[in-house]
Amino acid sequence: MNTVRKLYESDEQGTVHVDLPIGAPHRRVEVVLVWQEIDGVRAPPEALENKRAEIEALAGALADDPIERPTAG
Repeated sequence: MNTVRKLYESDEQGTVHVDLPIGAPHRRVEVVLVWQEIDGVRAPPEALENKRAEIEALAGALADDPIERPTAG
């Protein structure tokens, strides 16, 4: 099973159009669609994943070198 999560905006008639490419012609698939109205602007999931990757890269860079506090003198 594959999961895709995207934010869409309805058109003037209140209809949301979704294209779902599956990468194979004449393939039978079951599609389950769940929608939820959202208020205001919410960051797309891709932005959150990118932010997480940036934080993990920073943490990985800091993990290599021990951070030492200089002695007071």
